[in-house]
Amino acid sequence: MIDYHLHTHLCRHAQGTLEDYVAYARQRGLKEIGFADHFPLYMMDFVPQTQVTMESHELETYLQMVEEVAAQAHDVKVKTGIEIDYIPEKTEKVSSILEKKPFDYIIGSVHFMGNWDFTHPYHAHGFEECNLEEVYGRYFELVRQACQSGLIDIIGHVDGVKKFGYKLSENKLMPYYREVAEVLKDNSICLEVNTAGIDAPVKEMYPDYLLLKECVKKGVSIALGSDAHSPEQVGRHFPRVMSLLREAGVKEIITWEKRKPSAVSLEIIK
Repeated sequence: MIDYHLHTHLCRHAQGTLEDYVAYARQRGLKEIGFADHFPLYMMDFVPQTQVTMESHELETYLQMVEEVAAQAHDVKVKTGIEIDYIPEKTEKVSSILEKKPFDYIIGSVHFMGNWDFTHPYHAHGFEECNLEEVYGRYFELVRQACQSGLIDIIGHVDGVKKFGYKLSENKLMPYYREVAEVLKDNSICLEVNTAGIDAPVKEMYPDYLLLKECVKKGVSIALGSDAHSPEQVGRHFPRVMSLLREAGVKEIITWEKRKPSAVSLEIIK
């Protein structure tokens, strides 16, 4: 199995050493992993309400840490990724930084609407103060823009707005799902199947099964990540999710090297 979404202590809300993450990956039989810690928001001139990313000067430290652990982990292939926040007015600034760094892949995620970090437990009360349909409309508009930005290879936790269980009805979600599947396909963006949602209040993976099916129908490529913020979360719920992927008709998982994708058949992934 392959887990492309692991964080490090540098983001201030994860724990454990990189060596610990590799050890858990080895223990769970993973053959390939990728660290994708949060890109410094401060390098985008964006200051969040709560610190959720590394400091600007720590980006080089992060790259060196991953390079060193990759050189030591002979039986587990380690890739260098990053997770960037899509913030519309900051795309030009972040693009010039990303193109100079040796990333194997870039995950793009939407955590912020304006200054509201709606995925952070400290700020979840904001859902009680908003019109949920308007929130979803704004969220999926940002997802669309992220996929069209040219910045990213993979869209992270694509329906992460549901994290705290505030979810629209199926008939209201389906137009968004169809649009997401179409924009992913049209822009050759890989869909991350992210297992962290199973442990969140919503109790389901990102994306939910209906959205996954829409993406499979469109021929969207699939990546897999646990969004681990501690070593024991590496590969969490993967056996369960692999069964759902096969049931949905997924035939292969995408791996990355130097921003170039390759497909691995699900038949040979255990």
